[in-house]
Amino acid sequence: MLARDIVGHSMRIDPDDLVDRGFLRLTGPARTWLDLAGSLTLGELVAIGDALVQWRSPLVTLGELGSALDRYPSRSGIKQARTALPLLRTRSESPRESVLRVIIVLAGLPEPECNLEVFDDDGIFLARGDLVYPEYKLFLEYQGDQHRTDRAQWRSDIRRTGRLEDNGWQVLQFTDDDLRDPTALVARIRLRLSARGRA
Repeated sequence: MLARDIVGHSMRIDPDDLVDRGFLRLTGPARTWLDLAGSLTLGELVAIGDALVQWRSPLVTLGELGSALDRYPSRSGIKQARTALPLLRTRSESPRESVLRVIIVLAGLPEPECNLEVFDDDGIFLARGDLVYPEYKLFLEYQGDQHRTDRAQWRSDIRRTGRLEDNGWQVLQFTDDDLRDPTALVARIRLRLSARGRA
């Protein structure tokens, strides 16, 4: 059997960076995240970091990730990891939301809030948004294919958008195609923010 296109790597691993999972010995979440920093884009690294620190079931804390950076200051990808760490958020709930947020922040736009619940003037729940600018009453939603292929989800999305619009909110929706064209994506958000009062 030929080992064509396989590249071997070796690295020194501190025993403190290892965890046991059944019969397997693995690098822990903080070390694994740091190891990935040399091979992922910034958006991908933030998405994985967001998943690791997600508030419902965190596998690691932001402090532990920071400590891993301090322990290995010369690792491959350390610069990328240092850039990614302050971009991590505990309330992000999908990789594409994370990538969308990174594009927005790197473009110099204000950072939207992750998965914020909004209510009408009487305190009645309207919706929970992927990324929300409450000051401008603007929702940014990443729409995966299930929003198109699941009939019940599609109908629910339409009703939800109607409720928001009836209460003065606007909804901008994005797909994978938009993430591949960050310049146009940012221009759309900037235009909408400007129209809603951002100087």
